[in-house]
Amino acid sequence: MARFMAVHSASFTEDMFKGMAGSEMPAGFNWNHTYCDFENNKFFCDWDAPGKEELEQYFTGLQMPFDSVYPVRVFNAARADFE
Repeated sequence: MARFMAVHSASFTEDMFKGMAGSEMPAGFNWNHTYCDFENNKFFCDWDAPGKEELEQYFTGLQMPFDSVYPVRVFNAARADFE
């Protein structure tokens, strides 16, 4: 499974995120966590998914606005290595 950072520009609220947490995900998809900037309506979501196109299709099916989806790797600074 690959890792992705999805960037969203939307007027989400804290309650909306709390409501989405724990939602059933399709097989192969995992929403890890989100960095939230409520003041500027920017959200950066860390996902595991089968592929970029599949994640974009998932968002489209949910009518979830997104600006972009980037394939990423996680760097562990304490270990000075990629996970």
